[in-house]
Amino acid sequence: MDLTLRVAPEVRLGSATSGLRAFLDDIAGTRVGTGVGARTSASTGGDRGSDRGSDRGSDRGSDRGSDGTATLAELEVRARLAQESGDLNALRSIEEALGALHLENHPPRRRPEPPAAAAISAKERSLLERKAFHAALPQVSVFKRAARAKAKAIAETQADGFSRALDLAHVVVSQHRAAALDDQWNHLAGHDRCAVIAELDADFAAAECGCTCVDAGWDAETSRGYVTIVGRYPSLDIVAERGPGVSSSGRRMLRRRPRSERNALYLSGLASFALATARRSISVAVAADDIHLVIVRPTEAGHGLEPIYVGSLSREAVTLRPALADPLPLLLGSAARPMQFDGPAHDLVAAAPEADVMGIVQMCVDALGDEELDGLLETGHA
Repeated sequence: MDLTLRVAPEVRLGSATSGLRAFLDDIAGTRVGTGVGARTSASTGGDRGSDRGSDRGSDRGSDRGSDGTATLAELEVRARLAQESGDLNALRSIEEALGALHLENHPPRRRPEPPAAAAISAKERSLLERKAFHAALPQVSVFKRAARAKAKAIAETQADGFSRALDLAHVVVSQHRAAALDDQWNHLAGHDRCAVIAELDADFAAAECGCTCVDAGWDAETSRGYVTIVGRYPSLDIVAERGPGVSSSGRRMLRRRPRSERNALYLSGLASFALATARRSISVAVAADDIHLVIVRPTEAGHGLEPIYVGSLSREAVTLRPALADPLPLLLGSAARPMQFDGPAHDLVAAAPEADVMGIVQMCVDALGDEELDGLLETGHA
């Protein structure tokens, strides 16, 4: 259901099966993601992103992010197919990919280099001269050599004037583009709210990571820049009930997993997703110091969304940690509301229905038009 909800001045939130996205109203002087400062690959003709991976099959190309890596939507589909077919190798690779999302490279945005002024080539100058000659000489009889020489000189002068005018036009256009790039970069580096939301949302959409930016600004007490991100993570079904194992005879086989093992794998993937989202966010929002993150997932009934993590990750915590360190302690330690676990198997359940937490979920509920979760919010039960 393609419904949208205004969540802030000039900002609307929409939800679809592929994830969440924010949109800016036209009346506010709409800003769209420009990719300013993003590294580009020469082989892609200036497309956003860098180090694009090679295509791994034409049937999966549309489900890959801008950097060529598998998206969450693709991993969900592949996990379902692997569970149905019992493909051991596919299940193992999917689980490894879910636990390694935070290892993807996200180079920070840099101030873009101004474009070089284009110059008219010698071939183009010669073509201008020939066109000027063809326009001038037919007007003079071939028997009037002096007149033809004079006409030729005039044609050369006109061609030279045209060339100089084109050179000047190229310089003006180049300066205009450089000024526009500087303006875009200054808005992004200055943590302008609309620019940051637009750039982040464009980057999230290109990566198809199921995230959206709903707010950006400065904390009045700490003077730290922040962004607020809502991310959509799959339900527990993305972790198969049966997984790779070894029989008593040493033969590889599918074995039924205990619920606690599935929960541990799910929580590990969730931590990797949260850290990957924070890393992607600070690479784009270059002036952001804190990433306020809300992660939601589909409910067990499959209708609506429920919050499972609400926390804040600082730039220092994200960038100074060892790259290969387990992201789970960072996830648990950064939660603004303690993550809720139930039963001996440690089932991850919806976050406590605090007013600020459920307010954000209400936005998603309204965007989806979900009546069942509306009732859940009214009763106040997670």
